[in-house]
Amino acid sequence: MSDYHRRTAYAREAMTGHLLDWAHQPDPFKRYRHREVLPLPQPRPPRSGFWDLALAWPPPADGDAPALDAAGFAAIMLMSAGVTARAAGGMGDLGLRAPASAGALYPAELYAAACQVEGLADGLYHFDPETPGLHLLWPGRLAGAAARRLGGPPSRLSFFISAMYWRSLWKYRQRAYRYCLLDVGHLLANLELAVASCGLAPRFSADFPDASLGVFLGLASDDEAALAAVTAGEAPDDAGPEEAGLPPFDLQAQPLSARIGRDAEVLAAHAEGNLAEALPPRVWPAVRPPAGSLQLPEPERPPAGLLEVIRSRRSRRNFLPAAVHEKEVSALLKAALPEPAACQANVLLGPGGDLEPGVYRYAPGLNVLVPLPAPPDDARRGLARAALGQLWVGQAALVLALWADLKGLSQAGGPRAYRHAMLAAGRAGQRLYLAATALGLGCCGVGAFYDDEAARHARLPENGRMLYLLACGPVKGWGVGA
Repeated sequence: MSDYHRRTAYAREAMTGHLLDWAHQPDPFKRYRHREVLPLPQPRPPRSGFWDLALAWPPPADGDAPALDAAGFAAIMLMSAGVTARAAGGMGDLGLRAPASAGALYPAELYAAACQVEGLADGLYHFDPETPGLHLLWPGRLAGAAARRLGGPPSRLSFFISAMYWRSLWKYRQRAYRYCLLDVGHLLANLELAVASCGLAPRFSADFPDASLGVFLGLASDDEAALAAVTAGEAPDDAGPEEAGLPPFDLQAQPLSARIGRDAEVLAAHAEGNLAEALPPRVWPAVRPPAGSLQLPEPERPPAGLLEVIRSRRSRRNFLPAAVHEKEVSALLKAALPEPAACQANVLLGPGGDLEPGVYRYAPGLNVLVPLPAPPDDARRGLARAALGQLWVGQAALVLALWADLKGLSQAGGPRAYRHAMLAAGRAGQRLYLAATALGLGCCGVGAFYDDEAARHARLPENGRMLYLLACGPVKGWGVGA
């Protein structure tokens, strides 16, 4: 899988432009010809504070939350993938959604198999953020069938996040698989926090049998693929059979445009990581800080409700020449990466704060910064040039560079490890967005960069490959920068 990442790397001397095919711009919503949209009940807002959920791993279930019912289910769906604002766009009144998305293209789709949830009929649902509502795809008790594919015990709720490639291919071409994985990671972060806020413990899975799960979800072509799953809730009294009959392949879904683009590189990259059976949960190695590393203080927890933070999150990049201070850095990094993950993190800090400016490696779980050799000039400026000249990156007080040794990961964990690394980067990016919002700071992610240049300026090791960049700090006109 490191070969796909290498083949889709950007190089300054090899970049070529392309025109967007506006006549075949993909629909940002998955629509069905003959399936009624079932309205969601009024969601019950969670009472959970953002920081209580974000600074622990996995997000701790809110023990005071009411028992799971349809109102709680509606809250989970809306906080995970719902529309939080409206903005005029090329296809009319487009919705800005809870998770961040590259180019606001929203390739990720959310499904849920519900069993014995009060006020909600048992079955497999697709979430329609536009209405908002649900498409009932397959009625019946499916907890046992879902559990068989995920390799774990049955749960009352099983969530599945897929990606529709054409939405990202339309703009990003062969690099689209990177963006799809990052965007699924964005939605995954929201989903885990939302599930915990409703009193349930989220359990993440990405190592499921692809073909079998695709059949279960009714995915009718290779143009859409499941990339992540989360289960939650206790085992139902009756989980249903492990093989629940033949699900209807959903040929009633409308095409995203009159012409659907496909790319052999993207399809091959996904197929290379496919599994025939579920694998047990993975454990990722931790960073071992050397002597002289900097222990960050315990983060402050200013009042911030999860729902308020999710609704307020936006991509903000009009950064001010101002610093973030030690306790803010601690809160941002611990929320983004509370435990070791399949991706690593380097941090670029600008001057003016109470931490020495420069480049650091971050040790998740320990909340420690490891100073790296000082570059000859401000690494943020070089990274901004490497980010296709997006100079606002160099103005941000903090830049988070998420990376992985992809060759080493694949050797240790097989080709599926690439998905884990990119999903982890997307999850960390979304959590940084939310933490920045809770602190009144701006944040904006960058998936387009000259890969080798970006790695050099971020001080990655020789085998390190850049996955995702995020710039963060005070911004003009909002929060602490207002």
